[in-house]
Amino acid sequence: MSQEGTLNIESLSGSSIEATMWFGPMRAKECSIWLLHLLDHPNFLERFVCKRNTQGKVKLKLTLKKRSDWESLLADTKLTVASLIMKTKG
Repeated sequence: MSQEGTLNIESLSGSSIEATMWFGPMRAKECSIWLLHLLDHPNFLERFVCKRNTQGKVKLKLTLKKRSDWESLLADTKLTVASLIMKTKG
């Protein structure tokens, strides 16, 4: 299992990017924040699956459209999510 809250790129095939994220029970709501901010970029998020196991861990599987600016979109999303989380903790 990968590090909690880290976006792991699994494949960069053709026109799509397959990625997975894991969140522990204490950070499960973070999954929704990521989805909302990825949806904010038009035609970037193609598909997602969100599953919760019996231990409360959440697995978020994403299919993103491979665009020339995909790395900056993910970096912007990561920064926005981190900023929101820090504001709520502070």
